[in-house]
Amino acid sequence: MRNFLRILRLAIALSLGASATLFVVWSRRWPLVGDASVIHYIGFLIEHGKAPYRDLAEMSMPGTFLIEMAAMKVFGEGSVGWRVFDFTLLGVAAAAFFVVTRRPGSGWFAGVFAGALFALVHGRDGLAQGGERDLTMAVLLLAAMALLFVAVQRRAWWGVGAFGLLAGVAVTIKPTVLPLSLAQLAIAAWVMRRPIPVETHPARVLHPVWTVFWAGVGMAAGPMAALGFLVQQQALGAFWESLTGMVPYYASLGHRTLGYLLLHSVSPLLALVLIWFAVLALARPRLDWERGMLLCGVVFGLASYVVQARGLPYYRYPLLAFLLPLLAVDFAAAMELVRSRLPRLKVAGALALAAQCVGGFWLGPQSAVLVHRDRWWETDFTSSLEQNLDRLGGSRLSGQVQCLDSVSGCGTTMYRMRLLPATGILLDFPLFGTPDAAFVRQYRAEFRDRVFAHPPAVIVVSSWLYPSGPDDYKKLDRWPELEEFLAREYRLDTDWKPARTQRWWSREEWGPGYRIYVRRSERIQGR
Repeated sequence: MRNFLRILRLAIALSLGASATLFVVWSRRWPLVGDASVIHYIGFLIEHGKAPYRDLAEMSMPGTFLIEMAAMKVFGEGSVGWRVFDFTLLGVAAAAFFVVTRRPGSGWFAGVFAGALFALVHGRDGLAQGGERDLTMAVLLLAAMALLFVAVQRRAWWGVGAFGLLAGVAVTIKPTVLPLSLAQLAIAAWVMRRPIPVETHPARVLHPVWTVFWAGVGMAAGPMAALGFLVQQQALGAFWESLTGMVPYYASLGHRTLGYLLLHSVSPLLALVLIWFAVLALARPRLDWERGMLLCGVVFGLASYVVQARGLPYYRYPLLAFLLPLLAVDFAAAMELVRSRLPRLKVAGALALAAQCVGGFWLGPQSAVLVHRDRWWETDFTSSLEQNLDRLGGSRLSGQVQCLDSVSGCGTTMYRMRLLPATGILLDFPLFGTPDAAFVRQYRAEFRDRVFAHPPAVIVVSSWLYPSGPDDYKKLDRWPELEEFLAREYRLDTDWKPARTQRWWSREEWGPGYRIYVRRSERIQGR
């Protein structure tokens, strides 16, 4: 039986390793699309003198821009560089998984199981999830916890400080992660007040005061860097306005039902999670400090996913970053129970064995197949929009194009063409919100001052309203004043609709369309 289990672990590891390798190979040429392309565009605009929040209306936190701009400098500004950054994040996550799953009974296998499945679930989520800020945040939190594991095991102050540093950087992406880091720090401080219970190590302790001190020193670095960035950009006041205006308004949009959220929070891993519950009930593993930290992460990840309420795929990465190693450790430990004489433990071992086979021989290869089926080369929206903008003037349109879009692809095209926008209004969902909201009225007033008073040469309107519709340009019905402005000042030059479906993730669907409006007084090249 022991040899059988070894061979089975090796076969599962090879299957997962091959699936993860295929994901890397098949996704290496994915284009830069979605949120990442919009943040890239904002980074490009910052480099050209535009200040976030002050000149560019945005809801992302400062750390998002700082990390993205650093990645653009290190890996390059195009799609290849962004794929390398995405793979780097997954590599760091894999290393962290090996650290947090390294314990008696699991060995190397649990790290392979968790790391490969995390990468493959990310891959099956599709093109638009590459390098997402929640992925970056999840990897930072996971790596921070891995360093805290090392700190506890060695009573090392430097590990606590490094934990604080990475956790502080994660806070600059989404401040809501702070309670998780504080809870994990409290567990570590409680454990490290006692000597290491291993004879081969010196009897070191780290007083809770020093634990908190070194973590606080590290944790302050990220927020201080973000604060310095805002001060340097002269955008501190504008950031506060965004934090109290756009952020809560955005948080109120596109909510899903609780049932939908609970199901989709673990939907790719649902079979494994159900088996895990059964294994827990039968094997009853001991709650130690390692499991405590992982469970804190699971609770935080699930709560974060539910509270954000939109159910977007990348929202679940913090949950998966802590759930997968917990599953892997419990399955690896319970797998050995198949040799037990107690029926309850033998059943737990058989279930753990089945779960690992499901993950290794079904979920992993299935995810790789889904990645292979993605038609990444079909970028019809951005390709056709770029052709039409080239026809209308190309680089001479810089500073004369206003997008009425959020993530459909207008910003992506502007970034590809390196065109400056007519205004810093880069998101359209506040324009078409309910006029009862004070923020919507303020946003529309700003649009009037910048666009109505100084009409740009070209306005591009996407058909879909982020985050939950409506489609087919019905968003324009929500603000008749804008429709009247377009009819009075502009003529419709292009009404583009996709001629085929696109498959950028596990579903095949129709993408958005766009309309190009040209100001009536403009002389267009070639006409």
